[in-house]
Amino acid sequence: MWLNTKTVTAVALSLTIILFQATSHAETVAKTTQLNTTSAAGQLNPQAMYQQALNYLLGRNNTVKSAEKAAGLFKTLAEQNWSSAQHMLGNMYFRGKGVEKNDLLAYKWLSLASKNNMQLATAIHNKRRQLYETLQSSLSTQSLNKVELWIAEWKPSQTRVQLN
Repeated sequence: MWLNTKTVTAVALSLTIILFQATSHAETVAKTTQLNTTSAAGQLNPQAMYQQALNYLLGRNNTVKSAEKAAGLFKTLAEQNWSSAQHMLGNMYFRGKGVEKNDLLAYKWLSLASKNNMQLATAIHNKRRQLYETLQSSLSTQSLNKVELWIAEWKPSQTRVQLN
């Protein structure tokens, strides 16, 4: 029995959502605490994490360039509802830089960044529209509605990043 493209894409979408939601936040936090991004009290320092992510991404401040490490730090902050990190992570998924290219996750993170920050919403409007059109052509209406619901129901991680 042959499956049509929309069926295969819908199955892939479901698996992507399941795998993405199953990612252990604890593993990400454990990795970031090894990067000297904690305060003296042991709390996560989001500004330091964001700057370290940029250092990895750009290879600046005597940091070896690593898009993968940057993506990990951006993801931790994005899960905490930091719109700038959501924007950066969405762009990384859009380009496949440091992560596997994934239009669905790019759309998710860019949509959340847009929802949380009006300045970003204006800046990324065209990219989100392009991703939506790509998803619209490859997903069934039902699957696309699931994506929109997934984004609408998204909640930040329960672990709070506290500002110093």
